[in-house]
Amino acid sequence: MSNISHDSVSRRDFLRTTTCGAAAVGLGTLAAGSLAAPAASQPATSFKKPPLPYGKLGRTGFPVTLISFGAIRISERLGMRITQALIDSGVNLVHTSASYVGGKSILAIADLFKAEKSYRDKVFLCLKSFNPDSEREIDEMLKTLGTDHTDALLTTFEEASPRRLEAMQKQQEMLIKKGKLKHTGFVSHKDTNAVMELIVEKAPRFFEVALLAMQVLPNRNGAPDATATDAESKRFLAGLKAFRKNGVGILSMKSGAKSAVTEGGAVFQAHAKTVLEIGADSLLTSINTLDQIDTIKKLDLKSPHPTPEERKTEASFQRSRGQVCLMCGNCGKACPNSVPVPELMRIRMYNDEYGWADHARSEFDMLGLDAKRLASACGDCTTCTQVCPIGLAGAGTVRHVAEMFV
Repeated sequence: MSNISHDSVSRRDFLRTTTCGAAAVGLGTLAAGSLAAPAASQPATSFKKPPLPYGKLGRTGFPVTLISFGAIRISERLGMRITQALIDSGVNLVHTSASYVGGKSILAIADLFKAEKSYRDKVFLCLKSFNPDSEREIDEMLKTLGTDHTDALLTTFEEASPRRLEAMQKQQEMLIKKGKLKHTGFVSHKDTNAVMELIVEKAPRFFEVALLAMQVLPNRNGAPDATATDAESKRFLAGLKAFRKNGVGILSMKSGAKSAVTEGGAVFQAHAKTVLEIGADSLLTSINTLDQIDTIKKLDLKSPHPTPEERKTEASFQRSRGQVCLMCGNCGKACPNSVPVPELMRIRMYNDEYGWADHARSEFDMLGLDAKRLASACGDCTTCTQVCPIGLAGAGTVRHVAEMFV
């Protein structure tokens, strides 16, 4: 792998849009904004330049590798070995949560940090948080990991609530003052467009890192309602452009990276370039085998632009994912019975597409729903189907998810 920084590629070239990205909706280049930090931020930690191709994570200034590690599937000693091997290969951003694998993910990373403290210093640590009204959740994760701070806190932001935004700002500012947090951040799995629009309106330069579900891309699924899909995509790409203008570092998730990496280097390289070209600073990828680490080490990402052949490969890969939720959140807003349809669609993805039955169960349990009652909640209602850009949401899909856990 060539040790080439993407700083050597002009920002205009780096973010030139793809035929399946911003160019398809005429949004042009998603240029990064000023690197002036918001009042809440701390100076970026000094890190060595990584041996793998890297870019800059927005205003944090961190030289993030173009492929980063989502530790959602690791546990115990094998998870520790995989994390160690990934960091040794040069990957320098790690994301985990106390909720992953019933707490086993964060324990595997903790075992590595405690066995060899230098590994904590080699990575930009991102922790997922659920409750902006409590410091205890953060303290427990830091204690488990044996560290006094996290580099970024990615608090869940799943609906455009000004009240939650204020709570997140208050908590993260407090954590920064106490030295427990370096950089502000959030993660959004659903209703992402509305969340991004709220942030751009109310707090455009507060967050420094955003972990975004990059499912909403123009015509990604060859959707039956291409107009609706494109409308959601235009909103997403407009929000992404505004974020980059304000120097928010962009981490990508739910783009299909996990499926792509299991299909081998050719598919994963085409997919990674596509997502990077659209505007991500790093592609967060769930890795759980040593073979997948070898795939990452062999990637040629000196240029973030897919070749014509790679564009064909990515198009074929996305067609194979024709029934994957776009995570637009329309179904949840429209449901007359307040069924958490977006969450159920994500659980379906974990179980059916990724094969993560245990994680699907964990996510379902967190909802606190009765599977038997849920299976009969929708009847013949078609409301969510009518607002779903790809026609995936519906009573049948809700019943399918409920029946997994009856």
